[in-house]
Amino acid sequence: MALDWQPLQGAFGAELTGLDVTRVAPAELLSLAHRQQLLVIRDQRLDPAGLQQLAASLGELDVYPFAVPLPGTPHVVAVVKNPEDATNFGGAWHTDTSYLPRPPSLTLLYAVELPTHGGDTLFADMCAALEALSPRLRAILEQLEAHNTASLVHGAGGEHQAVAGESVARQAAAVVTEADHPVVRVHPDTGRQALYLSRIHSERFVGMTREESLPLIDFLQAFAVRPERCTRLVWRPGTLAIWDNRTVQHNPLNDYHGERREMHRVILRGERPHGVGS
Repeated sequence: MALDWQPLQGAFGAELTGLDVTRVAPAELLSLAHRQQLLVIRDQRLDPAGLQQLAASLGELDVYPFAVPLPGTPHVVAVVKNPEDATNFGGAWHTDTSYLPRPPSLTLLYAVELPTHGGDTLFADMCAALEALSPRLRAILEQLEAHNTASLVHGAGGEHQAVAGESVARQAAAVVTEADHPVVRVHPDTGRQALYLSRIHSERFVGMTREESLPLIDFLQAFAVRPERCTRLVWRPGTLAIWDNRTVQHNPLNDYHGERREMHRVILRGERPHGVGS
């Protein structure tokens, strides 16, 4: 029997209520995640071990290279912003760790503790972004690869650390964190094409300088996250979100200064991205 879901308020995504996600057939959940790109499942009870077990049923567990996981659960990272912290973890539009040779397929994020207000997450549909571009520009992008790196430090009027958030237990990466990926990516299960680059991870187009690349990267990033392509998730304790990193960008809002927010995150290892015709 198909899962019962309702469209999220926004451009895309599905919301599920009244179920125990640990009792849903993994293949059914995975299929819905691929089709809807973003799943929001309310009122769950998942300790770190339960979250890791659920993620393992959906695919191959991966390790986030810059953070120390929670004890006893080597694939679960606590994403915490404490009242005294000024920055939040990953506080800019991006797709998770696109600088890895095999970036994550899915991300699972579970709300443990939330501020009294704020702390929402924005999601952008990168398939819709690509479809809205002119045919000529899209044809050009299909021929390009972007050099993605974790070492970028840039931002409007100042610096942006690719790894932000002072309360995340950080560590030096033990893996390669640079990779070239197609700018137009083909989803291996649905066949849909998506724009695949971001301002904070894509340094330049392969074969071009950063100076030459940045104007187009900036345009594409701003174009992709226009409101008509976005969904805003208002978290509640016990909310689980699952999204497809191949076709979705996200941006956690940093609008709850002086309050605490704790989320638990797991990523699943994906395939090497393939472009159109590859």
